[in-house]
Amino acid sequence: MKRLSKWFYLGSMVGGQVGGIVLFVVALVLLVVSGILTGYVISLSHADTWTLVISILLILLGSAAILFGLSIWYILLYRAWSIIQDGNASTTPGKAVGFIFIPLYDFYWIFRAWWGFARDYNRYIERHALNTQKLKEGLFLAFCILSLCNAVLSLPIPFLQGNYLVYLAGLPFMVIFIITANQTIDGINSLLDLQEETTDK
Repeated sequence: MKRLSKWFYLGSMVGGQVGGIVLFVVALVLLVVSGILTGYVISLSHADTWTLVISILLILLGSAAILFGLSIWYILLYRAWSIIQDGNASTTPGKAVGFIFIPLYDFYWIFRAWWGFARDYNRYIERHALNTQKLKEGLFLAFCILSLCNAVLSLPIPFLQGNYLVYLAGLPFMVIFIITANQTIDGINSLLDLQEETTDK
């Protein structure tokens, strides 16, 4: 396995999400300014064809950017579990990623996938007596909790609609997401470097 490029992984994950949101906002502004979207109602009777086409393209590009960012996130999770497979890991890379796609079960599995990875990674270091920095398990747990909060607050529950708690949970989530992803990349690269040193000897 090659060393992971921090610029590529972090840039793709964060850039994909932020870029996608920006494209959605631009499309929404175009639809509102042109009168196509008013008060959550779409009216095509006086719609300008080019404005509608550009808005749809922006929405499609925004969706593609977000999906790209998410796919890189799943690839990072897969690679993270791959690097610690020594017969003692609590799950496989395929399960770690695959079980996240199971509706409702994913609320539990995200803890196994991310917090579980940090715990297994640290145990892997201890088992093999490796001279490298451990992952901060509390940080990974906080990431999972904030992920769950974001997911619940985003659900179409009547009393949560228009609730600013979504934004309050979203800001710390984004910060912890970046720090957690950064630590994961550093951890993977650290083990790869140690493996390379062992091979060279």
